[in-house]
Formats: sequence, C-alpha cells, structure tokens
Amino acid sequence: RTLLVLSLVGLAAAGTTAYLGWRNARDALAEQALAQLTSVREAKADQIEAYVQTIVDQVASLSEDEMIVHALAGFAGAFELADGPDERQRDIDLRLHYEQEVLSRMDASSGAVRSLDELLPVDGLARAFQHRYIAANPFETGAKHQLDDPGDGSEYATLHARYHPRLRRFIERFGFYDLFLVDADSGRIVYSVYKEIDFATSLDRGPHRDSNLAQAFRAAREGGSQGFVRLVDFAAYAPSYGAQASFIAAPVFDGEDLLGVLAFQMPLDRINDVMTSNREWADVGLGDSGECYIVGEDYTLRNESRFMIESPETYLQGLRGSGMAPRALAAIESLGSAIGLQEVLTEGSLAAHAGRTGEGAFPDYRGVRVLSAYKPLALPDVKWSILSEIDEREALAPARRLRDQVLLSLLGIAAFVTAAALAFTRSLSRPIERLSKTAA
Repeated sequence: RTLLVLSLVGLAAAGTTAYLGWRNARDALAEQALAQLTSVREAKADQIEAYVQTIVDQVASLSEDEMIVHALAGFAGAFELADGPDERQRDIDLRLHYEQEVLSRMDASSGAVRSLDELLPVDGLARAFQHRYIAANPFETGAKHQLDDPGDGSEYATLHARYHPRLRRFIERFGFYDLFLVDADSGRIVYSVYKEIDFATSLDRGPHRDSNLAQAFRAAREGGSQGFVRLVDFAAYAPSYGAQASFIAAPVFDGEDLLGVLAFQMPLDRINDVMTSNREWADVGLGDSGECYIVGEDYTLRNESRFMIESPETYLQGLRGSGMAPRALAAIESLGSAIGLQEVLTEGSLAAHAGRTGEGAFPDYRGVRVLSAYKPLALPDVKWSILSEIDEREALAPARRLRDQVLLSLLGIAAFVTAAALAFTRSLSRPIERLSKTAA
C-alpha cells in the first residue's frame, strides 16, 4: 500500500509538471499567434490608410486640373436637348430599357431597389440624355462607356468625344468604378464614365437625391474651398444594381466661381485585394482559417469574408443557423457578397469602434471562437475598424496535440507503474505467505 501511495504521488507530480508545461506551451502559442495577427493588422491598416489618402489626394488634385474645369464647364453649358426621336417613342424605348436591362439585374433584397416609376427620371432633359447615351447606346449593358460619340452632331457630343476617352483611361488605370461631373446649380450629373441610370439626373431633385452619392455631392458643394474632400461610406446604390458603393467628392472651381463637383465611385476590388492579400491568406501567416477585415460604422463588413470567398455554401449554411434576419441572408445569397450585410457585433469590433486597440479571444461573427487583434482606422469622414483573426482551434492545435501526447504518456506511465507496483508487492508477499503456511 505504501508503494502504491508513493507511485500515485509520483504520478501526480508528473501530471502537474506536464500540465504546467502544456499550459505554458499553449500560452506561448497564443502569444505568438496574437503577435502575428497584430503584425498583419498593422500592415493592412497602413495599406488601407495609405490607399484612401492616395484617393483623397487624387480627387483633390484632379478637381483643380484645367481639363476637369473646362470639361465640367463645357458639359454643363452644352447640356440641352438635341434632335432625336419624338418624346413618346423616346420614353417607350427608355422604359423598355429599364425593364429589360436595369430592373432584371437588380436584387430586390438589397434595399436599394424601387419601382420603375421611382427610378425613371421625371424631367425630359434627363430622359433625352439617358436615351441617347444609355438606351440607344449600341454597346451592351456594362460596356456603355465604350461609346465616345453618339453622332448627333451636338455640342455636347463633340465635348464628349474629346474628354471621354481620357477620363475613361484615367479610371481604368487607377481602378475606380466610375467618375462623375455634377453641375453645382442644378445638381445634375452632366457627365459620368459608365453611364449608369444616375447619368443626367439631378442629385437635388431626381430619383437618386437620397443616395450617398447625393450626400457626397452636397457636402462637396457646401465645402466652400479648393482642397475640400468628402468621403461617404458604403451603402446599397440603386444605379449600380443595388451593390454597395462609396463615393468621394471635391468641389471644382473656376477662379472664385464654383462650377460643380467631381466625384469618384470607390472600387471594392482594390480594398478586397488588400484585405485578402489577393486571396493568399496563408502567405501572410493567416493559415487555413485566418482573415483580416474591415467593419464600418454600422457594424457590417467593408470587404469580403474569406469564408464567403472560399466556401459560399458552407458560409451561407452557417448563417442560416445563426438567426440572421431573412432579408439580409437573402441579399447575401443573391448578391454573392457579405459586404454591407454581414453584421459584426463582437467584443473586438465594439472595442475598436470605441477607439481601443487590443487583442483577445472571443467568438467572431460566425460564432466561432477566434484569436483577434483589432484597432480603429485613421481615415477621414468614415469610422472604420480593422480586425485580424484566426480560429483559436487552428492557432492552438500544436498545444492540443502536445496535451494529447502527454495524456497518452501519463496513461502509459500509470499503467506501467501500477503493474510494476503490483508485481513488486506480490514478490514481497509470496515469501511471507509461505512462512505463514509453514508456521501453521
């Protein structure tokens, strides 16, 4: 019995030592993983902040460029009716285009879609220009920007043929989704590169007066001075078929006179490429489950979820069991994107939005426990936070394997010690038993 007690004490000491070793290894792994996540977070934060600052500088500089000043003045001055089909036929053609090429591409669950009559411009000037540059445009939907000159001989068409190729090359080179020139007095979009259904409408009185493009335009118009720039956060935008869109705008002056506003539609692809490391997560130390993402002021994603990119069905299946609102779930499924729709109300996002920088372990937006490094981003006009995370199970997998090996080793040692103790006890008890029998 004494030997057995001593064996148990030895096993307890060995178990305690093993446990402390495992816990130290687990803590070291967690610390190492958080250090890697912090490094990724800082690198991505620097990239996003530098990228946004580059766009701010571009729109500020371009708004002072003589070409933009002359183009805006020219387009606004030449924006008048030219010869074309009669008004009745024009409206029939335009309505048919909206039905077949616009509404059919919109997702009703995006929250940006309205009825046909709400989307169609009311004033005849907007209808005339949309007919000429959109409905009667010989290029397919999505390629309307390839038209340089509609051939109507108007002053506007001459200006369009002069400036459009250069402005088209500019946004293609720098990866913007679209570029707009807006007249200050009327609020009318007198020029856009891609000729979506916001073209020729008034951001003061037209169908998109409540959009975030209109918000950016009004802020820039009221900015009051050259160099003023306003960035407006992502929201569902009807002219882009309900997809998420963000805008950045600056006023355009001719001397002291305010002509209008230059605006860019921000590209999602560039932000996604930065945040996903061009979909090479493992190359930056994020393993099989890590990701880095941005959360907006409304606590929704500003870049695509890794899990939506890699395995949409698995991701959507998880959302179905998470209690997500059916409308948001339907929008994610239909649009094939979680941007502006996937809510991220986690310990990390709440802390970052409160202005805190830190690390921790908590459930992420999927309900999976992760290691996370978070911080607010230093950006103008928008309140974004950045989080770099990896599943805790993956990060601590080596410690879990060590624990399993230690447990197996302890079980083996326990079995060996028990067997040895029993054998030793029997070797001592047998002579005593023989003496007892002899004495009897």
